[in-house]
Amino acid sequence: MKQNNYLDHFSHQVNLYLDNELSKEDEKDLLQRAGSDPNCSGLLTHEASFRDLIKFNMKRSIASVELIDNIKSKIKK
Repeated sequence: MKQNNYLDHFSHQVNLYLDNELSKEDEKDLLQRAGSDPNCSGLLTHEASFRDLIKFNMKRSIASVELIDNIKSKIKK
């Protein structure tokens, strides 16, 4: 159970790291743990790869000008 809590905390830290939300000290600690623990290293690599997959392979729909204007007009009311 303690290992699960450790990995849950590390997973949370990984998300913060990939979102550029960690302090430099916490970032350094995370990278050291990833370098010394194969489970943590795998988790970091997996999450970063997954984010890259989503970022580079998902096509985003582009809203039409009419839709944007319609939303803006409803907000102004």
